[in-house]
Amino acid sequence: MILRLVVVAASLVVIGLLVHANTLVGSSRNAHLSALRAGGPSAVGSSTAAAAASESPQAAAAAASDSPQAGAAQHSQPAKASHMTATSEPAQHATPPLAATTPHAEAAPQGCPPTRKPYHVVMTAATGIYQEWQSRIAYYHYLKQKKAGGPCSDIGGFTRLFNSPSAAPDKLMDEIPTLVVKQLGHGSCDECDHGFIVMNRPWGAVQFVETEHFRNIPEEYLFFIETDHMMMRPPLNGATPEKPVGFGFYYMISTDPKLQPVVQKFLDPAIDIRTVDNVGPSPLLVHKAMLKRVARPWWDLSVKMKHDSDANHIFGWVLEMWGYNLAARNLGIRHTVSQSIQVEPQGIGTDDMADKDIYHYTFGLSLPGGWRVDKRQYYGGYPADHLRSPPACSARSAQIITDLWTEAAQQISNWPRRVEPIAEDPHAGSPFAKLLQLPVAKRGGVSDLLVGTGPWAWGRLKALYFFSRGVAYIN
Repeated sequence: MILRLVVVAASLVVIGLLVHANTLVGSSRNAHLSALRAGGPSAVGSSTAAAAASESPQAAAAAASDSPQAGAAQHSQPAKASHMTATSEPAQHATPPLAATTPHAEAAPQGCPPTRKPYHVVMTAATGIYQEWQSRIAYYHYLKQKKAGGPCSDIGGFTRLFNSPSAAPDKLMDEIPTLVVKQLGHGSCDECDHGFIVMNRPWGAVQFVETEHFRNIPEEYLFFIETDHMMMRPPLNGATPEKPVGFGFYYMISTDPKLQPVVQKFLDPAIDIRTVDNVGPSPLLVHKAMLKRVARPWWDLSVKMKHDSDANHIFGWVLEMWGYNLAARNLGIRHTVSQSIQVEPQGIGTDDMADKDIYHYTFGLSLPGGWRVDKRQYYGGYPADHLRSPPACSARSAQIITDLWTEAAQQISNWPRRVEPIAEDPHAGSPFAKLLQLPVAKRGGVSDLLVGTGPWAWGRLKALYFFSRGVAYIN
């Protein structure tokens, strides 16, 4: 039997350590989901901002709608999306875009501050069902946040940068504004993926910057995201022509003893390794001219790393991220490193969600009692449009990902997997549930280190988890 130990007092003494409630409180499930569907400024329990500038036809119509449901319907059944095709030799053979589908500039909204710097969202994507459903969810939340922020925020138009074999279109072309570029072949040739499918990201960027589509994008800045990114609020554009903004990854530390020898192998010897920023190519706010400058070196260095046994082994699944990172640094580029531009919950999740712009679900969540959400559960098919809610004492990230996925799936037309709504938690109004809604201040010290951890073994207890608000969970 699963037991919940609730201590309403100010502290919980376990193993001689005082665990205080130290994290922000989330709303109840119903209130939280209602706020999400309202599309207002508290969509995920924090102030959100989105904008409508340099609109695609779909986003313009969504922004003109009076209700988030109408905006979602416009996403589901849009006007014909902007798309064109680029080949592996983009400068010579790119198919010119049709005039009706070329990205277009609109008059700057009146009354907006002169410091406003709109950016064009570029989502890198590949073929397959796995990428398809993620792309649709990501685009839904882009449209939602674009509408929610009003005309003066920084979010602008949208392009799905779609790597496809032989640059073939797919069935999302009329749903999401898309630029098709040629996908790498398999193998080790000059235009092959070297056994690493993510090499298509820099290869797609090389083709992208040579297209007429790229030249016609009216925004001066680009915001690179991935298919498993869900906007909870659009970030302010803190980039400059000389300095991009990137997320600080804990696994991209150049001075890590394991990474440092390989980093130095590909870093210009004149550059201090301590000045290598712990960023990757996504999420990334970058000026168009800077992307054009770094795209080819990013690809070339990634290929060079794939041919190096040390880099291939040590960098592993983040090799092309290091390709961008070190190519940019070798060009003299430094980044503003942001911890608020995205959040990457994993394990039992996190309550630290209030000031984050993007939910990146690259890692799965798994909680006591068998609850689990992981994108890898849906390699071969769509997730359902109703997901089971996490346990009541879960960290906020578990409920947020459930609500973001569920809302998008319910609002997107032709979502192929519809199921009956899942019954509400019968304990939603219990004293325990009400306790979880109380505001709790951070205490600092040991409690901050313990809350959100587990499982711990203590005596006969083999799986003890610590949560915020003085809650422990025994499995």
